[in-house]
Amino acid sequence: MRKKWKYYIDRMLTFALIGILLPLFITIICQRMRLEEVIYGTYDAITEAAEREGGEELEEQLPFILAKEIRADAEDAALMAQCVIARTTLYDAAARGEEQPAAFSEEELRQALGETYEKVMERLETCVEETSGQVLSWNGGYAYAAYHAISAGSTRDMSRSAEAAVPYLPAVECPADLTAEGTLSVIYCEETDILKQCAEHFAEADVSAVSEIQVTERDAAGYVQQVMLGEYVCTGEAFREAMGWNSACFTITQMGENVRIVTRGLGHGYGLSQNEARAMAQEGTSYEEILQYFFPGTTLVTADQIK
Repeated sequence: MRKKWKYYIDRMLTFALIGILLPLFITIICQRMRLEEVIYGTYDAITEAAEREGGEELEEQLPFILAKEIRADAEDAALMAQCVIARTTLYDAAARGEEQPAAFSEEELRQALGETYEKVMERLETCVEETSGQVLSWNGGYAYAAYHAISAGSTRDMSRSAEAAVPYLPAVECPADLTAEGTLSVIYCEETDILKQCAEHFAEADVSAVSEIQVTERDAAGYVQQVMLGEYVCTGEAFREAMGWNSACFTITQMGENVRIVTRGLGHGYGLSQNEARAMAQEGTSYEEILQYFFPGTTLVTADQIK
């Protein structure tokens, strides 16, 4: 009797052990297959991402991303150029498993557009369809599709950047940006306000006067590359973001107890200027030509052609 019970107990333990370990074995086998696919070049990250996210699902997100990134009343060619930029960033993020571009929810967009929602959505969806899955490619991969609202008259040269050289992001002239609405911002504030923000965002810096804030380097487009806060060094982009200014193309002038800050442009200044793209579109430039102007050397391909 005791042997019989032992037999049943052993069988139960065996089945229990199999039930516990079987999923682990399956996982290990699948992971090994995936690893071999990566090693031997048969693993397609884009295909896997498309299967995981769903290619159609990614495309369905684009109108809501596009509405977040550019004014919906922009010219068709400017909208389509921005759509290609948005798709490039979206598919690249999906392939890498990274955070995807910000987008409106349907409810947010309905509230923002009101009665014009259906009309605007139809236009945005048409842009998505007209660009038919196109993305910007560089050397067989996704390009870094940077954009901003308004430059300071020229985009910034990133082709020889010491931090991250991007050959297809040279400086290009943007004449329409020089007189664009919102390109120039003049702010007056008290010296104590600037010093308070410096202490809050740059605790390592020991600054007791605005005169100790010195711009030590600018790029060819006039954007501040480096700022000295006393003995502390930071980038112009980091400083302007901490201060909440429109761009890193700024000047600081002390006027007694007050300070005047003048900025030119809106955004970081790299890649496509949306304002210049709109001006080009008004002159009849196609979205393909707009993209080549701002991203020379890149190729317009469909996502399934990306390595």
